[in-house]
Amino acid sequence: MDKLQIKQALFLGSYLALPVLAWLLWRLRRRQWRLLAGAASAALLVFVWARFVEPQLLVVRETTLAGTGARTSLALVSDIHLGVYKRRDYLESVVGRLNALPVDAVLIAGDLTYEPDGASLREMFAPLAAVRVPVYAVLGNHDQQAPGQDIDAELRAALAAHGVEVIEGRILPGPGGTRLAGLGDRWAGKDDPDFLKAAPATDRPTLVLAHNPDSAVELAPGDAALVLAGHTHGGQIRIPWLYPRVIPSAYGFDRGERLFETPQGTVRTFVTAGVGEVGLPMRLFNPPVIDVLHLRP
Repeated sequence: MDKLQIKQALFLGSYLALPVLAWLLWRLRRRQWRLLAGAASAALLVFVWARFVEPQLLVVRETTLAGTGARTSLALVSDIHLGVYKRRDYLESVVGRLNALPVDAVLIAGDLTYEPDGASLREMFAPLAAVRVPVYAVLGNHDQQAPGQDIDAELRAALAAHGVEVIEGRILPGPGGTRLAGLGDRWAGKDDPDFLKAAPATDRPTLVLAHNPDSAVELAPGDAALVLAGHTHGGQIRIPWLYPRVIPSAYGFDRGERLFETPQGTVRTFVTAGVGEVGLPMRLFNPPVIDVLHLRP
């Protein structure tokens, strides 16, 4: 049995928790079982919440970021991870929420897939064609290299077919008088910012979209008014004191806004906790989120 089959077996096997929980609750009627069944039931209730409820509680979190030099509202989405745990119908629900938001653009900060196992990417990501505002994206480690299969070219073609602009290594005019620039995945060695440093000077604030927030370490304050990223999942299963140990950042990024001190100065970053899951199909104290960022001068 390969790793993908193991993940699929765990994903499906987790449904057994529901009849086990029902049996334990039934056993609570008997006095001699109450302590053991009560403790087991409480643990299973937490598991059921983290496995079946919280991963579906897509929330919208609004943040106003002053001092960016821009006036625009953006939806930041990351780590959709369609594949083993999420399917096209989940992306349809994400798009439905996006279309109800008063934003000027949608930014996708990578890791769109999670071992899609030969599925048609063009069909899988078709819901993105229905987004009513421009959509910009970069790819992530699960899209480009281990631990995922390299589906870079196929994914780019699928996104382009649905009107999504992949902006890695490019600078484009953005909403609200901004410039948008994209960095590729750091683990794949594709986040070289030299193109930013070589770009002509401008008064327009530059928003840098990256997958891994650690890419900010290579930037100077003049390279980016704001770095927007994902990758960390905010720990995904956010158990106090434990979750920081599993966040995949060498520089302590978590979620939300941070002023990061690089060797070249302070670079402002914002990290979204994402909307999908990897490893375990669970979230706890950390529901999937669409971050709406209101940028102000």
